Amino acid sequence: MASLEIMQPLLQVTLASSAACLLVLLLRGPLRRRLGAGAAYGLWAMVPLSAVALLLPAPRTAVLANPVAAVVGPMLPVPGSVSVGWGWADGLLLLWGGGALLMAALLCWQQRRFVRALGPLQALGNGCWQGADVPGLPALVGVLRPRIVLPAGFAHRYSADEQALIVLHERIHLRRGDGWINALVALWCCLFWFNPLFVLAQRCLRADQEFSCDERVIAQRGDARRSYASAMLKTSLALSPLPVGCHWQDIHPLKERIVMLKREQQTPLQRRLAGVGVTAAVLLLSTVAWAAQPAQPAQPAQPAQPAAAPVQNNGRITAEVDALGAATVDVQVREMSAPVYPGEAFARGQSGKVVLEIEVGVDGKPTAIEVVESSPAGVFDASTVAAAWKWQFNPSQEDGKPVAGKVRVPVWFDLDETTTHSTNSGS
Repeated sequence: MASLEIMQPLLQVTLASSAACLLVLLLRGPLRRRLGAGAAYGLWAMVPLSAVALLLPAPRTAVLANPVAAVVGPMLPVPGSVSVGWGWADGLLLLWGGGALLMAALLCWQQRRFVRALGPLQALGNGCWQGADVPGLPALVGVLRPRIVLPAGFAHRYSADEQALIVLHERIHLRRGDGWINALVALWCCLFWFNPLFVLAQRCLRADQEFSCDERVIAQRGDARRSYASAMLKTSLALSPLPVGCHWQDIHPLKERIVMLKREQQTPLQRRLAGVGVTAAVLLLSTVAWAAQPAQPAQPAQPAQPAAAPVQNNGRITAEVDALGAATVDVQVREMSAPVYPGEAFARGQSGKVVLEIEVGVDGKPTAIEVVESSPAGVFDASTVAAAWKWQFNPSQEDGKPVAGKVRVPVWFDLDETTTHSTNSGS
């Protein structure tokens, strides 16, 4: 049961974030051409926000109506045993967790491999660091202690103007926190390693990250487009990935970046308006995803007892368990409060029966309740379900560990104290 409770939100988040990914992938190109690269980069916030929206409590609740009720007398609980074996949810959860750990190990290895290739770092006077002359540099490396690392021979390979532009590019990455964003993307890829759509999304996000950084550089140094393009062409692309950092990777959109340098740049006001528009769109769509969640059932509050004296009754409740496996320790009833007798049914002299199937978690609390039989239909259902949500059990145990399962509970509402029922006869 615990595995199922984890797998259900995981599946929901996967579907919601995948839909958001597809939407961003469709919109990023047109948005970059019309509103700029910064707007396309900001659009990626829609993916995690759509997932967070689904994890928030639903905006609406469905509450069962509370009938006017009289009080039912004592109940007679009959404990039974229930247990479950290894389920499909447990297998999927184990597979998901194992894949996430393997992906995390792969990314850690890639990060360590890139960092070790840099060799001993030497601090430079401009706040940057110098490493070995390896492909992919200059780069912003790390997240807790981010460093701008320049390759050996940087001062000889690039002109003074090109050096200033490259360092400005990396400082923009640092100020915007792009290293943290890439770290969160790497964590996301670990959690959803099974979804190839997120691999494509990671590549496109990092491309938009570079486009937007170039846009910021040209906004500050619009007179240096030629020097900036020349610096790009001199930089070699890395063959080794850098999961946490910003570097010139082998899938770098170098041609597209150089072509973008020729575009007319937006004014500061246009960039701010584009940013406000994209932020509003992302928040709106995330709010729509949150508001579109189905209503969650809420346990109704117990109605106040009528002023008249309570009706004394020998109504009783018995539990008949559908055992799904052999348990070493039987389940025991811990607490069972009586349901209320619907006032309208009592006034008409109606008796009835409701049969519930209750899924009990390892903590002994109901996790799902289903009415499988009701006679008369709909008369006693709400009262019985409302009481059942408060019941508590001591779950059965397998090898000394609590296990979850399903309990079948028939509930009889009787006005005649002498009426008896047999769980085997179904009467």
